[in-house]
Amino acid sequence: MDIADLHRAIEQQLQGVFPKMEVLTYPDLEGRVSLPLLLIELAEFSDGTQPGNGELSLIARFEARLVMDPTRADAELHIRQLVCRLAAAIHFKTWGQPVGLARIQSVAPDGFKGELEGYLVWCVTFEHELHVGDVEEWPMPELGELSPYDDNRPEPADAYLKPQDL
Repeated sequence: MDIADLHRAIEQQLQGVFPKMEVLTYPDLEGRVSLPLLLIELAEFSDGTQPGNGELSLIARFEARLVMDPTRADAELHIRQLVCRLAAAIHFKTWGQPVGLARIQSVAPDGFKGELEGYLVWCVTFEHELHVGDVEEWPMPELGELSPYDDNRPEPADAYLKPQDL
């Protein structure tokens, strides 16, 4: 089970449901964005139903946020129509991945993402149970070159003044 494959599958299939809307996972919201917008992120993992065969089972909780311009005519009604379509598109899906069926946990207005303040935002929270196997089966992400910490390390202890020298 590769969590990156699951993200890609969710993003691609929801893009098919909302072809005129940008669908993004973990975007940088510092710049301009096109509205309406659908943002998807994996919010947390919790303990799943362990299969008893040594594999680790986790519940992955995803959040899909619909973001809309609140000044748009009928924005309050339109976002509710869109969020119902989104929930229906997620309900009982596996995205072609080896995960349990998607279970909707909540569909509600969302005011918890600071970067989205000033927008009209609704969130569909859904969960998938997934078996990640053991550590040998879990893919290691490409981290690129690791940065050295030498520049951030304190100087040797003898470089500091001693209290009696103050």
